[in-house]
Amino acid sequence: MVGRIALISLSFLISTPVLAGPREEALAAYQKFFDAFTTDNQDQIVQFFAPDALFYGTRSVEVVTTPDGIRQYFVNALNGKRGSVKATPFEQTALVLSESVVAISGTWQSERTLDGKMVTAGPSRNTVVMQKRGPRWFIVQFHNSPTPKSAN
Repeated sequence: MVGRIALISLSFLISTPVLAGPREEALAAYQKFFDAFTTDNQDQIVQFFAPDALFYGTRSVEVVTTPDGIRQYFVNALNGKRGSVKATPFEQTALVLSESVVAISGTWQSERTLDGKMVTAGPSRNTVVMQKRGPRWFIVQFHNSPTPKSAN
């Protein structure tokens, strides 16, 4: 009898799905942003940002605070510069601030084919704050800048 209870308990544990925590969920949502970055669809990219997000792109002079401003940033930064594009994140580190807020820092680079040549931009460093609103994770703060060549 004890063996059967143990076997039933073990089979229940094995069949119970393991739920991802905020860290894993936020990192997965942020990876989807990188996937969208390669689509040349600025409307799709903007959907990853909260309507009240704070945004500093690599070439932003001032903080951008509207969805239209974020969209225009990507239109200016990406239009006409597309070929075959790949965005590769490296060494992502996440800090869970609460069940609904996660800060992510890391490095990434983009590669695109222009005029038959592979051009690499980066590596860049970025920090984002992801916030879960309802069932979805949004970027509520974004900062991207070139990685310095040396620590000096």
